[in-house]
Amino acid sequence: MKKVKMIFMIVLVVFSLCVVLTGCNTSNNAGGSNGGGDDQQAINFPTRPITLIVPYSAGGGSDLISRRLAQTGAEDVLGVPINVINMPGGSGAVGYAELTNRAADGYTLVNCTSTIVTLKLLGHLDLNHDDFKIVIGYNYEPAAIGVYAGLGIDTLEEFIEYSKQKTVSMGTTAEGGIWNIATHAAEEDLGVKWNIIPDGGGGAGPVIEAAGGNIDAVTASPLEIFGQAEAGNLKFLAIMSDERLEAFPDIPTFKELGYNTVVTTTRSLLAHKDTPQEIIDILYEAFLVSANSQEYKEFVKNSGAGWLNYDGAKMKEVYDRENEIFAKILN
Repeated sequence: MKKVKMIFMIVLVVFSLCVVLTGCNTSNNAGGSNGGGDDQQAINFPTRPITLIVPYSAGGGSDLISRRLAQTGAEDVLGVPINVINMPGGSGAVGYAELTNRAADGYTLVNCTSTIVTLKLLGHLDLNHDDFKIVIGYNYEPAAIGVYAGLGIDTLEEFIEYSKQKTVSMGTTAEGGIWNIATHAAEEDLGVKWNIIPDGGGGAGPVIEAAGGNIDAVTASPLEIFGQAEAGNLKFLAIMSDERLEAFPDIPTFKELGYNTVVTTTRSLLAHKDTPQEIIDILYEAFLVSANSQEYKEFVKNSGAGWLNYDGAKMKEVYDRENEIFAKILN
């Protein structure tokens, strides 16, 4: 798992450099490689509702933020509803595979996380980002740890000591999922051994299980944890990011507590690989309105997530770099 930890530290550095060099506020991407322009007027698209597959369970980070993206401008620009459906399984694998079976007409999209890179390299899926067209990158997010409030644990150090004395059940995403890999990396970094319980539907299920005391703790995104933390069911212990999140200024990072684990994931929308570029351009312009809306930006900020509005070419660069780094270390 030292290799896994190195992977994510390097990936985060590369991704951070990408953000610094180009800036998250890339409103000039509107033309980008996705194009845009007068040619769009000749395309009779869309004329019916669009389906957005979220390959994770309802209530998870991908579900919440993808629904918000769809509802804050894109529907108005496109003039048709965007119907979000959940198709959980295999940390995204089920949804990614399903998209390849749909028509290449832009009427089916899928929410994608960085598992689009890890799943193929780990041999769990014979697809990666090169097998699709990327519409837009709209979010990135660090991993976090929350524990069942009934345990009476208030700090990461207390949790470490508790983990050394008792068998701790730790909920996470399926093997190969980002939060699962983050859990293994944190486990080694903290010098503990947990009973890791994977869930193919993403972080939502494990969060609910931990909040109800059915398991001891969970690794998920801040967006997935904070609702149960606010309700008093989970205790937010620490975040695997370089700096504290503005939305949660009282939650420390692993780094400031003396540990090295830094894990993040990105989210984007994928379309079938054979979708005409003119349709991709129309979709990009519509979702760009959502990504740049004040409502969406406030939602991302307040949930402790990171904001993006990368076009397909820029997002492909991010995945290409992640894929290269993962391939060198995992293969």
